[in-house]
Parts: sequence; structure tokens; C-alpha cells
Amino acid sequence: MPPFVNGLFFGLIFIFILGPAFFALIQSSLQQGFRKAIFLAIGVSVSDTIYVMVVLFGLAALLDGEEFRFWVALGGVVLLIAYAIYSWLKQPKIFNEKEKNQDGSYLRNFIKGLLLNGLNPLVIVFWATWISNITVRFEYDFAAQMQFFLGMLAMILGLDIAKAFIAHRLKHLITIRFIKRMNRAVAIVLILFSGQLIYYLIENYT
Repeated sequence: MPPFVNGLFFGLIFIFILGPAFFALIQSSLQQGFRKAIFLAIGVSVSDTIYVMVVLFGLAALLDGEEFRFWVALGGVVLLIAYAIYSWLKQPKIFNEKEKNQDGSYLRNFIKGLLLNGLNPLVIVFWATWISNITVRFEYDFAAQMQFFLGMLAMILGLDIAKAFIAHRLKHLITIRFIKRMNRAVAIVLILFSGQLIYYLIENYT
């Protein structure tokens, strides 16, 4: 099987992965519209691509650096807690199409996706592990590795966009009460993920 196609199949695993970026994606699609959610998904994809390229080009030592991981984890804690507080306190509102276009810029959603995914050290560990395992399992050369992960990243982006589209199609079910509950559920999930990062910092740096 060609490496690119193989990567597409392996990317399907991400259907079952629910991280903070996933919940932010659904929240964005429901409250800001499908197009804004696409830019958040692109931000997530760009951060994944950066990590893949860093490892593939032999810069994995940077990701293994203790100081680098400490600051990334600390930044992730601050970001997740700040976004959790914002989601909990945000006043629910149902937007019409015109208001959705005014609620947050495309660039802000892109940056949100980039940071939510990029400042999670578990993502770093995930990609470093994947790349090591794939390289050994399939004995790919550098060109084949590039094709494999291009396919994998393309599938992940496609899945994220599909999730945002499905959420957008369910927008007719949205009520003020639903939005309030969803915002607070997102806040709780983000606090749990930040707690996981705090545990990581305590275990490794104290």
C-alpha cells in the first residue's frame, strides 16, 4: 500500500481521540459557525504539522529537552485554565448568521487552535512516539515517511472539519440552556486536562 494511503487509514484513529481542541472545535462550530470552526481546525493541523516536521528533520532533541517541555506544559496549563474560566463565565447567546460573522475573527480562531493543540506536551510525546513506531514498523525512508504523515495529517484535518460540519448541521437544536451547559462542560473538560498537565509538572519537575 502506498505510504500516503497508509497514512490516510492510520489517520482514522483520530475519530476516537477527544482532546481540548476537539471540544473547542465543536463549541466554535455551534456558536460561531462552520467557517470559523474550519480556521480553528487549520490551526490545530498546523501545530501538528510543525511537530511532525521537527521530528522528521532530526530536531527531536528539542522536544526531549526538559526545559522546553516544562515551559510548554506551563504555558498549556495557563492557556487551558484561562479558556476554561472564559467558557464558564461567558454569557450564552444564540447568534444569527450576521452576528456569527462578527463573533471573533478567523485569525483568532486559527491562533486558538494553534495554541490549544501546540501547547499540550502530550501532543509532542504522541507525535514523537508515532514517528518512531512507524519508521521501525514499515522501514520507510525519509520520502516515504513524508508521504505517510502527509496522508495522516490530511485525514486528521478532514475529520476535524467533518466534526465541525456535523455540529453545524445540528445547530437547530441549540437553545440558551444548551449553550450554557455546553460552555460549562467545555470548561470542566479543560480544567481536567489542565489538571493532567499540572500532575505532569509535579511528577517531572519537583
